[in-house]
Amino acid sequence: MKTKVHTAVRVSDLKRSVEFYAKLFEINLRVRTDHWAELEAGGARLLLLKSEEPQKQAAPGIPIFPSACYLGVETDDLDGFHSKILSLGARCVQPPLKKEDGDRIAIYTDPDGLALQITELEKFGI
Repeated sequence: MKTKVHTAVRVSDLKRSVEFYAKLFEINLRVRTDHWAELEAGGARLLLLKSEEPQKQAAPGIPIFPSACYLGVETDDLDGFHSKILSLGARCVQPPLKKEDGDRIAIYTDPDGLALQITELEKFGI
C-alpha cells in the first residue's frame, strides 16, 4: 500500500497565499478552485484552504480544528532562505540561531500569521 501525506493550511486570501508559497518554496500550482488550491513539488503537497477566519474555520463542511500548529521546513541554506522569505514580506519572529544540538532554526509568519519554522540541520562533518 502506498501513501502520501499533505499539509493543509487555512488562509484568508487564496490568491496571495498561492503566490507567496509558490515563490517561497519554488513549487507548482497543481489545481485551484474558488475555495482551495494545491501546490506540489517532489511528491510533497501543500493544500491551501480559503477561510474567512483562517484560525477558526477550514472551509464549509469541514470541522473546526485547533489552530496551534506550524509549518516546519528543512533547508540546506538558512541564510539564503532568510533573505528570500523577508523579500516576500514575511515577518521574522526568531532570526536564525544555532541550537545546542547544532541545528540552526528561524521562525517567520506567513501573510495570515501562521508560524513557519525553518531548520538547517547540523551536517556533523559530512
